[in-house]
Amino acid sequence: MIGKFVRFSLLLLFVCIGTTSSLGKIKEVISMTVSLGDASINVSQMFNNLDYGLRIQVRCEVNENNLINSTELPSKEAAALPRITLNNPLITSTEQYLDRYATALGFRVGSDFNTDYILNVTIKDYSLRIRDYNVKHRIFNSSSAMVISWELLNSDHEVVISSTTSTGRGTASSQLSLALPLETAFVQALGGIGWERIAPKLKIAKTAKQEKNKQVKGFGDTALESTVIRWYIVSAPQGADVSWRVVSSTPDVANTNSNFVGSTPYETTETFDIKGLTYNNSGNVQIEVSCEKSGYITQRKRFNLRQAIDQKEISAKFNLVKDEIVE
Repeated sequence: MIGKFVRFSLLLLFVCIGTTSSLGKIKEVISMTVSLGDASINVSQMFNNLDYGLRIQVRCEVNENNLINSTELPSKEAAALPRITLNNPLITSTEQYLDRYATALGFRVGSDFNTDYILNVTIKDYSLRIRDYNVKHRIFNSSSAMVISWELLNSDHEVVISSTTSTGRGTASSQLSLALPLETAFVQALGGIGWERIAPKLKIAKTAKQEKNKQVKGFGDTALESTVIRWYIVSAPQGADVSWRVVSSTPDVANTNSNFVGSTPYETTETFDIKGLTYNNSGNVQIEVSCEKSGYITQRKRFNLRQAIDQKEISAKFNLVKDEIVE
């Protein structure tokens, strides 16, 4: 189960231990160094054969120097509380843990900067709240909460999954487990990220229609670039030169010069590599096919690219007309 309970790694340092029962004379100070990024991960590889990698970015809105909230305690009891520090900055620990966690689930973390999806994580709240503290017996009533928000962006920094909140909580009642709620809350909050929602977004769609706004950049990572188009161009008479060019009415796709591809009968299967093209803007893009033969008038036909993508075909027959020059 994601966010499974894990035991803390603590370093306890006891300094100037006293036994007097007077609160004012107790000189016991306990320092606890907490390692969050190394917390154990008990998840199996759930996601395989993902087409895109995942890049993890973490922001922190928490002052990690004030992890302990002891405002409900008398001042003397609060002063006698153990000191808790993190072995790494909270951002570093979170990035380390998420890298390990995502990898364990089967994600490819940081595989390609150009095509990686981006998981943005913001730590909104993280603290250990102590309500009671028996100094003599070192008994606590403590609880911890971690609140994060996360969102998924594509390589164009467009929002794929909008900002969502995940929360983790933990409790403890003795000094030996005082800081344990910090890790429990940490593990629960990060494990609560919607990994099962993220994984399907990291696969290339089977059809261009399923990723309407995914733009062709030439990396071969879109359904459009995997869409095979059948070309079938014939003419009467045969043996005419076939060329084609892009004619665009959207600023996302540039017009191109005419490109010779072969002679009639021209039959082939190809995929599109038209930079800036998406399924949504393909209705504003045309393929102009030219058929030219010496002694005949050059003919041109235009095909709407959206229709060609849906039908997976561009086909035409050119009935060429002799070029009769009147003296």
